[in-house]
Amino acid sequence: MPSKTSYFNPALFRKNLARFWPLWGGASALGALAPLYLLAALIEEGFFYTAGQPLEATIGYYSILAYIVPIVSLFYAALCALAVWSYLYNARSVGMLHSLPITRKGLFVTSLLSGLCMMLIPYAVTGALTVLVSLLAGIFEPAGLLVTILGVLGESLFYFSAATLIVFITGNPFAFAAFYFIFHFIAAGMEWLVSELMTEFYLGVSQAYTGVAEFLSPTVFLLRKLEVFAEYQQITTPGGWIENGGIQSVTLVNGWLIAVYALVGVVLLAGAWALYRRRRSESAGDVVAVGWMKPVFRYGVALCAALTGGTLLYALFAQASYHVTARPVPFAVCMAIAGIVGYYIASMLLAKSLKVFRGSGKGALATLLASAALCFVIAADPFGVEDYVPGAGELTDAAVRIGSPYGRSLYASTSDPAMIEKLLDLHQAIVAEKDQLKSRKQPWENAFYVDLSYWTPGDHVGRYYTLPVSGESEAARLAMALAADPDTQENNLFRNVTPSDSNDIIASRLTGGTAGVYNTETRQREDIDLTMEQANALEAAVRRDIQAGRLGRTMFLTDYEEYSRSVYDGELYLHYNLTYHRENPDERNSSGSTRDTGSRSVYFSISIYCTETLNALEDMGVLDNTHRLLTQAEQEAMTEYTDLGSSGGYYGEYYGYAGTAYPDPGAAF
Repeated sequence: MPSKTSYFNPALFRKNLARFWPLWGGASALGALAPLYLLAALIEEGFFYTAGQPLEATIGYYSILAYIVPIVSLFYAALCALAVWSYLYNARSVGMLHSLPITRKGLFVTSLLSGLCMMLIPYAVTGALTVLVSLLAGIFEPAGLLVTILGVLGESLFYFSAATLIVFITGNPFAFAAFYFIFHFIAAGMEWLVSELMTEFYLGVSQAYTGVAEFLSPTVFLLRKLEVFAEYQQITTPGGWIENGGIQSVTLVNGWLIAVYALVGVVLLAGAWALYRRRRSESAGDVVAVGWMKPVFRYGVALCAALTGGTLLYALFAQASYHVTARPVPFAVCMAIAGIVGYYIASMLLAKSLKVFRGSGKGALATLLASAALCFVIAADPFGVEDYVPGAGELTDAAVRIGSPYGRSLYASTSDPAMIEKLLDLHQAIVAEKDQLKSRKQPWENAFYVDLSYWTPGDHVGRYYTLPVSGESEAARLAMALAADPDTQENNLFRNVTPSDSNDIIASRLTGGTAGVYNTETRQREDIDLTMEQANALEAAVRRDIQAGRLGRTMFLTDYEEYSRSVYDGELYLHYNLTYHRENPDERNSSGSTRDTGSRSVYFSISIYCTETLNALEDMGVLDNTHRLLTQAEQEAMTEYTDLGSSGGYYGEYYGYAGTAYPDPGAAF
């Protein structure tokens, strides 16, 4: 009778589950806490909130699948893989198992199935209890549950496959832990390191990370791309209000990515089997168990060390003298030194010895040259990142923040093509002067900053520049003109109380105002509440000063004494009632309406040049012989600014509806 070869060993399967029951048992116990907490919450609410809304459960299922399962599987898969393949890391254990009458294919399949089983048992326990709770609450929804089950299976397969592949590459658990997390985050990490290096060399580039290779970092990619979208029924009330009714549908956005990673998991399993069938039993204990991967490890460590260590060395030793951007030659030397250190550390780990210097000259020289070459290539800016100015047709929105030498700033954001063109003209002027800006050897005595932001349908670009106030600079001239531009100042002050599609404001109504003045009799500051008529007059006067170009005139004064004599210390407020349209159903109010109301205040200060505003305050009786606005120079002469600083004034934030913080819109005058 011919013998049969079995690729599955039930005894080994049962032994793995029995041996490592604390792992999957403990994970199951922790997972059971979630449905038990849900049950307790439903009991406390009397099952009222979710009654008759089974799609509420689907929202919960998808949210867990999108935001929790990837993180849990990342760590739990590593533990399960270490458990079932732990014998590979001990010479005695691997010799014993490989001498049993079980083929390597049988060991591979049995350990694989037992590891996947341990992966899925906690999810099965948690899911079963959650289904029971949803049945009790009347919110069981089979379609969402099926999608969630498939998603959990796909993510579990991928993460366990990845962990299994790393097990066969390494020879000890410490190396496995390092390699496993490097495998999952190396792409995003390397792009971030290169981006940080670019910020050192490129003027104005502060954040260049775009996530272009993020799909190679699965956990990061899944957490960023998977989303849960719920569509609610829209109901129009007799009064014309639009309210949200029941949930019509729930979608797991980009859920197909889980299927793609599951297929990748199958490929990784094939690679793991190819490595295992040729793995030497003697490799137990080695950092890298696969011969051809040892050079990859050695030079990979050297590259990472060059990028991270080189940046650190340059920051510690080569930046003693002031430079706007990094100098390529000193930076290349720092990267070469760090790369060689990383090369020898990797060599010592591979050889498990400190005696690695003999015969290593060629490898060390190659590392030195490669590290320096990488530095010079990035510094040369082959892709023109430093000079990049987007075209007006590419942009959907743009924004600018300009900060003055004494702390005041303005911020404007717009989708208006004419204003976007002004921002692009300023950006192009700065790029044209980049050589002069980069050549300075010490900080300017009087400088201001320009922070530009651009949005395209799928991307965001930001640039941050420091410019001199004085001197022959076309960029500085354009920035100063932009600061006093009526459109910029209108946007700066009234952007967040003006109805527009960008802020979801449907209607805005002025309700009053407040003027902070100094009482010469009591020698104290007072806040005077303005009537509706006074508030309207104040708003109209401020707008006239804006149109006359009087706001923004003091931003770029270089003489602090002149600045403090020109700027008033008092605060002026205009209060508005706003009506919002809530496009996100999750932000509906307690009545379920997609409209909501709130209040918001515009805060601003003025200077001696704002004659329309000053005359209006005098005409309405807010300013008189007893009540007046003090300049910062007068205020400083009366009291020491212990809390507000030598530049005078408070430049904080103001808060809109629901506690949302917004930049101070009126700090520039």
